[in-house]
Amino acid sequence: MPSPPEVETQPKNDSGSDQTSERDTNPPPPPTPQSQPPPSQTQQQSYPPVMGFPGYPQAPYPNYPNAPYNHNQYAYAQAPPASYYGSSYPPPQQNPVYQRPPPPSGFFRGILTGLVILAVFICISTTITWLVLRPQIPDFSVTNFSVSNFNLTEPVFSAQWTANLTVENPNSKLTAYFNRIQGFIYNENAVAVEDFLAMEYFQPVYVETKKSVSVGETLTAGEKGQLKVPSWVGEEMKKERDTGTVSFNLWMAVSVTFKTEGWSARERGLKVFCGKLKVAFEGGSGNGAVLLPKPLPCVVYV
Repeated sequence: MPSPPEVETQPKNDSGSDQTSERDTNPPPPPTPQSQPPPSQTQQQSYPPVMGFPGYPQAPYPNYPNAPYNHNQYAYAQAPPASYYGSSYPPPQQNPVYQRPPPPSGFFRGILTGLVILAVFICISTTITWLVLRPQIPDFSVTNFSVSNFNLTEPVFSAQWTANLTVENPNSKLTAYFNRIQGFIYNENAVAVEDFLAMEYFQPVYVETKKSVSVGETLTAGEKGQLKVPSWVGEEMKKERDTGTVSFNLWMAVSVTFKTEGWSARERGLKVFCGKLKVAFEGGSGNGAVLLPKPLPCVVYV
């Protein structure tokens, strides 16, 4: 027969041996919840510290369960994003930098220089020509001035003036061509340009150097198509007519061109004024003339 187990015959160990065997055979108890560090401290230690702006409160963000990586940064740790300010704030602009325009190319400089030289040459040549030729203004003088059929009683004023003049060219190197001579008759008391009594064109004339020619024309008032004489002008002429004399003025608008061999000046305008033409009437008739013992010189305006 087998022998009974020798459990009872083995000696008992002391208390220290019993504790050791129990520690070896039994697993250690789990740690208490108090021994584990709080999750917030563990996460806080795992992230680097963040510094804020001085002078501002440094309050951490609340501990949300799913906080982002920088959930524990301070409120003013960094500037808010650009979208925080809204689109009404444009980005700062830099000061504009003035850029000097590039200099003109040689082609344009050449054209400009050529135009300047041409203008200077024309001015110099014109001045030299003018000094050499020395053009002078022609002379005008009245040799005869008469009136016929002068009538102030009818509803329409009517009269005829005959004007004869002498035109002299005082130039020794330039000939004068008068291509337009327009004459106007005014009463001496007229003040406006449109208050003329009659108008007519003289025949164009050509005057050689140091020569003179005679021109004449008849100017008629009261014809169809002419302007009506102002009533106050008629009243003034009636008053003068009662004294036996009426004074008139002759205005002429003249265009003249001076010419010489190889040179021709541009057309110039002249205004010729022959004033104080006092016509003496024969009794009660409508005929009269100016008594001129010698030609009456006119004033020429350039």
